[in-house]
Amino acid sequence: MNRSNGAAGFSLIELLIVLILLSIMASVAMPSFTNLIQSNRVQSASDELYGLMQYAKNEAVMRNRVVTLENISGSDGRWDQQIRIYVSGDQGTNRAFNASVDEELREHTGFNQANLTASGSSGVQKWISFRPNGTLDVTGNPVIVLCQDGNTGNARSIALQPSGRITQPATTPTDCTP
Repeated sequence: MNRSNGAAGFSLIELLIVLILLSIMASVAMPSFTNLIQSNRVQSASDELYGLMQYAKNEAVMRNRVVTLENISGSDGRWDQQIRIYVSGDQGTNRAFNASVDEELREHTGFNQANLTASGSSGVQKWISFRPNGTLDVTGNPVIVLCQDGNTGNARSIALQPSGRITQPATTPTDCTP
């Protein structure tokens, strides 16, 4: 039999070097990957809240009725928890849901994401009401800011205007409170 004395495969030293290099690359990439995940979570929640507002505005125009988003969790301005969307039976704006006269359209249970906050500025801490013509019953230009872990680097905002325009500005908020 003719055997070759050449070694086939990898030596233990070569495998250890490859493992060390892979672990170094993974440790460098992990913080960036974590930041990407957090940024995507905040963007997803921002898009979801924006969609709820657009839905309420469209329903107000289609039904020719006042439609309100209500922050069910309380008057603390936290829009990351429970939200109810309803048609106002008496055409009142910026008021609590009344089951005897109002028609509930949708209830949102929150974003289910740890350490995510969505805080509304003055005027949109408890309610956001759209009139039948799509305009908002607000004064000024209120903002809702979404942050994760208090990190403003991944923060997003939703700006509201009395005309009914809802935007997600491209600029990142400098603070997690509106």
